[in-house]
Amino acid sequence: MLLSIIVPFYNTEKYLQKTLKSIQNQTFTDFECLMINDGSTDTSVKIAQSFAKDDSRFKLFSNFHAGLASALNLALSHVSGNYITFCDSDDFLEPDAYQHLVPLIDQAPDLIISNLYFEKYNQPIYSSNYHFHNLLNIEEIINTFPLIYRQQMMYYNTNKIYRRELVNNLHFHNLTVGLDTIFNYQVFSRCQTIFFNPHPYYHYLQRKGSLVNHFDSQRLTIREKETAALKTLLHNWHAAYTDQLLNEEWFNTLANVIANIYAPLQNGRSMELSERLYFLNLYLTKCLKKIDLNLITPDQLSFIHQIKKCVDNHNDKILYKKYSLS
Repeated sequence: MLLSIIVPFYNTEKYLQKTLKSIQNQTFTDFECLMINDGSTDTSVKIAQSFAKDDSRFKLFSNFHAGLASALNLALSHVSGNYITFCDSDDFLEPDAYQHLVPLIDQAPDLIISNLYFEKYNQPIYSSNYHFHNLLNIEEIINTFPLIYRQQMMYYNTNKIYRRELVNNLHFHNLTVGLDTIFNYQVFSRCQTIFFNPHPYYHYLQRKGSLVNHFDSQRLTIREKETAALKTLLHNWHAAYTDQLLNEEWFNTLANVIANIYAPLQNGRSMELSERLYFLNLYLTKCLKKIDLNLITPDQLSFIHQIKKCVDNHNDKILYKKYSLS
């Protein structure tokens, strides 16, 4: 079997039928689809059961509700394909998604990275604009990595196809977000060949109510774990750009956790001003200890000054307007 497609799900009955149907209708047929139920309490299980009953390529595994990492790790222990990919249970694929990638897979790369479509809150669909040439050895991978990092390619596993042997003994960390990023840093440490496919085929739905679109008080801790994984990768490579890229990573962490302050709480309400100012000051103080201001751009420095001004004036109207509308 050529490809194993992993679909973890938890209470996504509104989307799962469309997701699984888009996999079932692929023009490419040499695949298995591992559906991992993470303790769903809605009708998601029945939907998955119907696919497993009617199509032998679909296999259902059930887990108690232990989180996304546990579901993904369970799936990795059951894959049979030479290559592995992932599909979130609220996303969907173009009908010829994998057929177009067969010529690349036939060349036996360690990893294939593709562009992808983004769909956000019923806004017009747009695609990522990733681009790099095929990387045929470790030297090219190391030299090109800053471009890959700056194009934010490390955040997703759904637009990647991994050679199965490459991910042996790897596992996903038990985090609310950031699982893909850390996993991909570990994968990159093993890669010798990476192919790039500029044509998007995966539709990534950025929807309200998803894990990434809520305030998470552990977001800074998670970002620190991501940074530690990046640091390990760069140090193992002895990359000359390590200090610069880690400095960029810490600024990106600051930007990420500041934006997260303005995401809805789990109950749907917005954080009160006093709470927002507390976290603005906390995150700014912690991140500035790691950021070398001499290595950032004028725009980045201006952003830091903007946060300071909000904290000093006890008023974050500018940031609230910027992020609450995004």
